[in-house]
Amino acid sequence: MKKSIITIFLCLSFFVPCHNAAGILLNLTEKDIEDAIKQGEKQGYNVAEYLEKNYRFGEKDLFEENGIIRTKWNKLVVLSGLLSAGGKRISDQEKERITKSVDLQIDIHTFGNRIDFASAYKVYLVQKGKNIEPEKISANHVAYLPEKRVATSGFSKYRATVRSYFPYDTIGLNEKAEIVLVKNKKKVVFEVNFKEYK
Repeated sequence: MKKSIITIFLCLSFFVPCHNAAGILLNLTEKDIEDAIKQGEKQGYNVAEYLEKNYRFGEKDLFEENGIIRTKWNKLVVLSGLLSAGGKRISDQEKERITKSVDLQIDIHTFGNRIDFASAYKVYLVQKGKNIEPEKISANHVAYLPEKRVATSGFSKYRATVRSYFPYDTIGLNEKAEIVLVKNKKKVVFEVNFKEYK
C-alpha cells in the first residue's frame, strides 16, 4: 500500500497555493516542514483536486499544454496528504529525501497522437534574458482518457508528462521566469513568477 501511495505521489502533478509566499523555499525550517505536513493531512485524498484546481500554469483546456512547479514544500504537502488518507504519516526518511533535493522539478503535460511523441521535446527556463538548461529531463507517455462526457473525436490520444529538473543554484527563486517547451521546432512559452511559490 505504501509503495502504491508513493508511486501516485511521484506521478501526480500538483502545485500548492501560497498566496503570501516570498519565493521558493530552499532551506525549509522545522516549522515550514510541519506546516506543509499539516496542510497535506488536512486535505487527505482531496489534496489532488484541491491543489490542481487552485494552481497550475498554462491552458485549462483538456488538450492544451499546462504544467506544475514542484517545490520541496508542495512535495511534502502532496505526500503527507496521500499517506494521511491511508492512515499513515510521512517518515523522517521521506522528509529528508524531499528537503535535501537539489533540483526544482517542473512538469509539463502535453498531448500527441503516438505513444512516444514527446521523447525529443526540450524544456528550458529564461530569467533576465539568460537561458537555463535543466540538469535532466524525461518524458512519461500514457494513453489519454478524459471523462466520458467529453467529446474526444479528432483529438490527441496520448498524454506525456515532460519532467525537467533545474538545480536550485542556477535559478532566481523569487523572480519571474519563462518556461519554454520546444516541440517539433515550435516553442510554447509559459510565464511564471517564482515569488508566488513556496
